[in-house]
Amino acid sequence: MYKRQFTNRTFLAFVGANLMICYIWSWLSAMVPFFTKYIIGAEEKEAGLLFLTMFVTSMLLYPLWRRVALRRGSKDTLAIAVSLFVIFLLLVLVVRNLPPALVMMLLLGVANSGITLVREVVLSDVIDEDELRTGRRREGSYFGVNAFIERFAMVLVGGSTALVLSISGYTPGVTPQPPSTVMRLRLGMVGLPLIALGLFLAALRYYPLGKDEVLKLKERLAELHREKAERLKK
Repeated sequence: MYKRQFTNRTFLAFVGANLMICYIWSWLSAMVPFFTKYIIGAEEKEAGLLFLTMFVTSMLLYPLWRRVALRRGSKDTLAIAVSLFVIFLLLVLVVRNLPPALVMMLLLGVANSGITLVREVVLSDVIDEDELRTGRRREGSYFGVNAFIERFAMVLVGGSTALVLSISGYTPGVTPQPPSTVMRLRLGMVGLPLIALGLFLAALRYYPLGKDEVLKLKERLAELHREKAERLKK
């Protein structure tokens, strides 16, 4: 039933890149409680404020990222936004208290805005390309398979969390944690997203639908739709 999806190289490149995006998001969500309590020494309830800062910033900057997407195309915009997200996450290594942490989350919100704006646009381009090749529209199948693969991010995060907490020497319930443990938590929190970014960019190299290719694709798809409309009139 899903043979077409798993033999579509453009789609496979997208889901590889998208899995890394989901991993980075989920990893941040998993580590922020540890970051809040043990790294910056804030109250656990402040984790909600950190996420709120990121999400509000994301929503406010959609118009800016729309301009970037129109100029650079969805593929390049996604690469820029994910790269900025991981670069801004490096601030974990130097943040010491809540105010700088809020600034860091604001910057992450800037990058996250671009990711959330274009991520599914990239998938829609995959679906358009498939329609042009097959003459059939398969949104449901593609979105379904993609949603299924996204779930593996949680499996990766579960293993990553166990690994980092074990290596760091983290002891549950101990506050504060030893300085060596805090530093290892910092390194783990940024190191794994850097690896994920490398895998994301590697997958995106095999994704062929840049701005010029998408413009040509849209023109050919519009012609296909006109031909279908003409046939229906007869």
